Amino acid sequence: MKNSKWFYLLMLFIPWLSVPLLGSRALKRYLPAAIFICTFTKAVDLFGEKKKWWKFYKGSSSFQRMNLFNLGPYFVSSLWMMRFAYGRFPLYIFANMILHIWFIYFGGLKLLDQYRIGSLRKLTKFQYFVIDFIRALLLYGFQYAAELSGKQKK
Repeated sequence: MKNSKWFYLLMLFIPWLSVPLLGSRALKRYLPAAIFICTFTKAVDLFGEKKKWWKFYKGSSSFQRMNLFNLGPYFVSSLWMMRFAYGRFPLYIFANMILHIWFIYFGGLKLLDQYRIGSLRKLTKFQYFVIDFIRALLLYGFQYAAELSGKQKK
């Protein structure tokens, strides 16, 4: 694709334009959980690539294209998901399922492949959905544990 570099840069920076709308209190509250889940996701990405579950394209620089996705839309959407649904677990699960189903089955994975960011190899879409669902549970669990430990310190 001729304008792929622009797409990659926009994919990284456009989501961050919404972060000030979160509010500083929410950002401070949910930032550790978003950092945790993005770090965990990077580890899963490397493991899955080694097992040939998926393939990530390297990009034009030393910065992998999947890192752009992880630090852009995935990071920011984790913050927003926590902002709107944390403390309401059924809503959180439902919203995550809808988001992951849309991404996996209705175009997100296709866009990743089309823009040569990444694609599934040995993994089915359902297996990838399960991995995404587990990550959503980990994100919520991390925030829950962080808030529980914060209350115990007071």
